[in-house]
Amino acid sequence: MGGIHTSSDVFEYYRYTPSIPAAATFIALFSLTTALHTYQIARTRTWILLPLVLGGYCESIGYIGRILSSFQAPNFTMGPYLLQSFLTLLAPALFAASIYMCLGRIIRATDGEALSLIRPQRLTALFVTGDILGLAIQGAGAGVMTAGSLADFYAGEKVVIAGLAALVASFGLFVFVALVFDIRMRRAPTARSSESGLDWRMDLRALYIGSALIFVRSIFRLVEYSQGNSGWLIEHEWTFYVFDSVLMLAVMVLFNVLHPSHVKALLHGGWYFEKGGWTIVEAQVEKTSGREDV
Repeated sequence: MGGIHTSSDVFEYYRYTPSIPAAATFIALFSLTTALHTYQIARTRTWILLPLVLGGYCESIGYIGRILSSFQAPNFTMGPYLLQSFLTLLAPALFAASIYMCLGRIIRATDGEALSLIRPQRLTALFVTGDILGLAIQGAGAGVMTAGSLADFYAGEKVVIAGLAALVASFGLFVFVALVFDIRMRRAPTARSSESGLDWRMDLRALYIGSALIFVRSIFRLVEYSQGNSGWLIEHEWTFYVFDSVLMLAVMVLFNVLHPSHVKALLHGGWYFEKGGWTIVEAQVEKTSGREDV
């Protein structure tokens, strides 16, 4: 992850030469976990994970952009930079969308609608809308930043920071909603939540872990942009891999191992992967009627 000398008085796409081995490693890792998710979805029809899988493909393609940029060093161009920048910003929002839908399914599977601050049918729409809004603000800011001048960068930087702050606030609210539901369910469990074999707490713990990983990554990106184009974080490539790449890969692997098909099976029956992500079994439950939450 070698660096190159750049001036702090002008906007630079990179303050270093992107590492080809590092990018290639994460292309391979994201491709492997995403391929496994694709197989798991095909076997269990857990369609709520489609956004997560799409995010995995975004990550893989984004790192291809970093390799293309490395070949251009030190004369970087906008295309590969925007490819990696936009897709690695988009992917966590897609991961979050699947997490939002999983919580809605857990609430319904435990008959816990009355214990939730937000009705499950509205929960996904509300938080995904917040994600889209934050991402749109970031995209607009990134477009301004790449215009080339330092003034453009400072103007766009403020917009990107606002978009990142909106995402952090939205995700923080989601975690609060999940915690309130969890606490209420512990104090006054429903009959359905107490049934043997209904290990919904395992599913909820997976959501907590995934949410924490995405939240830490979002805070890192917020601080990174707040420091500016010549800030310490943006000048050191390893920080991107430690606080973004590794964390987002961990989210993908987490849901390979604790696969949310278990949530779907608790609600509607059918095939699901047990803890570990390799053994597939069939759950026989009385399927609920009516339209599913999306």
